[in-house]
Amino acid sequence: MRTLLLAALLGLTVLAAPAQARPVKFVADIDFAPYSMLIDGAPAGIDVELLQAAADKAGVTIDIELKPLDQVLRMLKDGSCDGAFALFRNPERDKIGLFMEASPVHSSDFVLFTKVGDTFPFGAYDDLKGKTVGRVQGTFLGEAFADAASAGLVAVKDYPDLSSSLRGLIMDETQAFAGNIDVTYYRLKAMGMTSSITYLSKKLVDQQPAYLAMSRAADLPEKEDVLQRLGEALDQMRRDGAYNKIARRYLFRY
Repeated sequence: MRTLLLAALLGLTVLAAPAQARPVKFVADIDFAPYSMLIDGAPAGIDVELLQAAADKAGVTIDIELKPLDQVLRMLKDGSCDGAFALFRNPERDKIGLFMEASPVHSSDFVLFTKVGDTFPFGAYDDLKGKTVGRVQGTFLGEAFADAASAGLVAVKDYPDLSSSLRGLIMDETQAFAGNIDVTYYRLKAMGMTSSITYLSKKLVDQQPAYLAMSRAADLPEKEDVLQRLGEALDQMRRDGAYNKIARRYLFRY
């Protein structure tokens, strides 16, 4: 009788777990260390480790690939990935992705970086008139920045990656580079240039949450279930300290 009861309980457990036909394919920015990057040819970083741990906790089998940000956004739009992380929300992206609202993957501060000795006052977007600001193509810097660019208060020069963006600043192609503080300083430290480039105190984006999103176009019937299960796992990891344990291996501020 005890053996039969155990077998019945195991059978119920199997039935309760949704069947997964294939791994869920996620993509993220290849050039966003320490959040997402390649180490020895394999995806790594805070967000990568966090999502893999959440997937393990949620019982979801996933594959993670890293691509340039503009390609990540194209794949989210055309459904050639099942989901992407970690993205700011805006009205255009809401059209192509189902965003995990409850639990952001991380929060970002974006500022203007300049060469030491070439700083300038920046209290309002009017102060950027006549200046060219570099950014990595596809980077969303908030509605206020987008409005200022549309109004012609700031000229924006897009670059394919962080290295070329910083090179543009160094070579005076731009007067500033708009970038994530953590990501840019991580790269500057690797380049030995933390004493050559600084940032202005006013933030373009202050603690903006970046989310996981499922592609609306993806051929994945269980996408909403996957989103819910991963969201619950991420929330639990924040509450039990697992998130900070992962992040602390890359950034001291955690």
